[in-house]
Amino acid sequence: MKILKLKSIKIFAILTMSVMGINSVNAQTAEEIANKLQNPLSSIVALPIQHNMGVGVPGLDGTTYTMSLQPIVAQEFEKFSLVHRAVVGLSYLPSTTGLENNLNPQFGLTDLNYSFFFAPKSVGKVAWGIGPSICMPTATNDMLGNGKWSAGASLALVYQTNGWTFDMILRQTMSFAGDDTRPDVNNFVAQTLIAKSLGKGWVINTFPTITGNWNAEKGQQWTIPVGGGINKLVFMGKLPVNLGVQYYNNVVKPDHVGQHEVRLQTVFVFRK
Repeated sequence: MKILKLKSIKIFAILTMSVMGINSVNAQTAEEIANKLQNPLSSIVALPIQHNMGVGVPGLDGTTYTMSLQPIVAQEFEKFSLVHRAVVGLSYLPSTTGLENNLNPQFGLTDLNYSFFFAPKSVGKVAWGIGPSICMPTATNDMLGNGKWSAGASLALVYQTNGWTFDMILRQTMSFAGDDTRPDVNNFVAQTLIAKSLGKGWVINTFPTITGNWNAEKGQQWTIPVGGGINKLVFMGKLPVNLGVQYYNNVVKPDHVGQHEVRLQTVFVFRK
C-alpha cells in the first residue's frame, strides 16, 4: 500500500508539473503574440475585425455602426519585410433628422484602403516602414464613401521596450480620379499607439485615429479622439484570438462627427 501511495503521489506530482509547464508556455506564447499585435510591422498574418459604434452624431436619429475588416499579411525576405494592410467596412447610418429632405437608414459597403510597407530588418531601436497607399471608391452609397480614387504614402514608426510599445502610422492621400461631382479628397490620417503589456496576454492601450481634412473649412478639419481600453489574447483551440474593447471621446471634431465612439475588436492570428 505504501508503494502504491508513493507511486500515486509521484504520478500526481508529474502531472501537476506538466500542467503548470503547459500553462506557463501558453502564458508566455500569449504575451509574445499580444506584443506582436501592437507592432504594425510584425511578421504575422491576421484578420482584425473591428466594430465601431458612434454616439451623438448630429443629424442622425440613433447610433452609427461600422464593421471594419482589416487583413494583415506580412511577407518575409532576407533583409526586409513587406507588410500588406487593407481596410474595408460595412456601415449602417440611421435615418437623418432636421434636414429639408430626411433620408431613410442607409447600409452598405464603405471605400477600401490598401497600403503596404517596405520595412528593412537591419535598423536601430526604432523600426520603420514606408510605402504607397491607395483608396478605392467601393462604397455602395454616396453617404458611405468619397466617390474618388485617391493615392499617397504611408509611414510606420515602432519602438518597443520592457513591455511598452510606442508606434505611429501616418497616411496622406489626395484624389486623382473619380466622380467629378464629388468634392476632391486631401486627407491625413494618424494612428498613434501607446501600449503596456500586463503579462499573460493582457494589454492596456490607447490607439486613437486622428484625421484631418485639408479641404474643409477652418474649425472643421480635425477629429482628435481621446480614450483607450484593454485587450486579452486567448486561444480557440490552437488559434490565437485577440479580444479588445475601447472607448473614445472626440475632444476636437467637425460639426458632422459624433461625440463618442465605442470600439470592439476581434483579431484572428493565422501566422504568428
